Amino acid sequence: MDVLDLFNLVGNIIFVVAVLIASIEGLGYALMRYWKKYRWAANYYSALLALWPFSAMLYVNRSWARLCLLEFDQALDDCARAIKHNDQVAMAYNNRAAAYMGLYRFKDAYWAAQRAIQLDDKLWAAYYNRGCALHGLKDYEAAIKDLDVCIEQRPGLTDQYFCRATCYLRLQQYERAIEDYTSSIDLMAHAWNAYHNRAYAYMALNDIERGYADICKSCELHPAELIHHLLKTWCELCLDPRLTPEQVEDFAALSVLETTQPSRRHSYQGMLAWMRGEYEQALAQFELGIESDPFTNEANYFWSGMALAALGRYDEAKKAIDYALRRSMSPFFLKALALLQEEHSTFVEQYL
Repeated sequence: MDVLDLFNLVGNIIFVVAVLIASIEGLGYALMRYWKKYRWAANYYSALLALWPFSAMLYVNRSWARLCLLEFDQALDDCARAIKHNDQVAMAYNNRAAAYMGLYRFKDAYWAAQRAIQLDDKLWAAYYNRGCALHGLKDYEAAIKDLDVCIEQRPGLTDQYFCRATCYLRLQQYERAIEDYTSSIDLMAHAWNAYHNRAYAYMALNDIERGYADICKSCELHPAELIHHLLKTWCELCLDPRLTPEQVEDFAALSVLETTQPSRRHSYQGMLAWMRGEYEQALAQFELGIESDPFTNEANYFWSGMALAALGRYDEAKKAIDYALRRSMSPFFLKALALLQEEHSTFVEQYL
């Protein structure tokens, strides 16, 4: 074999290896991106890691699969291993930020996303994760700046519009929130979460008709999730503040619906107890809801105020309801106070 033949042989081997690597990578990507087979993808990358245990990118890819499976601690472990093998891989830090977000560790998420941006200032997903972390840290204006960059780089993705809209909602810039939620819906017609949140913005602008229509749309698109029905019931109690046995029975039937957040289940149990006149039990449920989710808790604070008022504990009730209002709860939802009995009318009058 002369030098030319040897050169060709080496070139062919390199080509075959490159094609093999691309095929392997392509299969894992397809399992996650197109077929949504996240468990298969995680197992696939585990098998590859048994053969190539020092590949940082394989750990990064498995962390992506585990993020999709909501296995945040395992994703963090994969990111740590990827960084151990190569601490210059921006996606390892980006996925670490996403995992921290899933665990509500917003400061850690911020610093992980910050490191990803330092390594690759064109990585739009890192700007998104840093923006989400800043949102969790209640620095909404800084979050919007990151999400602006993210949208500029990837204008066709729905999540960044939704997150920016939620920042605008917290800043009480309701028109801008509606605009971004609408963009999210335009990009994904079944974006039930955008309909749900846009309803709050419409309610804050006293556009009750559009707000109620969005609530109903979110129930239609995602009927198995309890949170939409909680908001719909609350809205209907504001539009017609009276309780009948039939209404209570209909609300009780919602117990079969699912929720991914304990705070929503506590909200449901508390509202049902309140409707049945079991105010101490209702208050306990709302307090559990606040404890389980200290970040998005306006409903539990308001309804804990309703329970406290029904118990005659007016000073505590006022603190809870005022806090809910400071957290951007629409004044429209105060109309539910009319459900309180006549003996509490003096307390109710200060709000209605």
